[in-house]
Amino acid sequence: IATRERVSEKLDSFGFSVLSSCANFVFVKHSAFPAKDIKAFLETQGIYVRHFENPRISQYLRISIGTDKQMDTLISAISLFISSC
Repeated sequence: IATRERVSEKLDSFGFSVLSSCANFVFVKHSAFPAKDIKAFLETQGIYVRHFENPRISQYLRISIGTDKQMDTLISAISLFISSC
């Protein structure tokens, strides 16, 4: 729970909209970057998240919550993506 909350707060600080979650994942979207572009970049970093083509949720990513180390890696990669755009 603490890791999910920490990651949610960090993603929010990067400009993501983070839906409230009590599960082992968060559902997020960014207003400036398409979800498919974020997913593609994360995959180049060896990080895999879910993206759905359903029109209602096509701008969202489903990010599973892992260990603190794994989530720090995700946060670093997203920071790199945002700073490179």
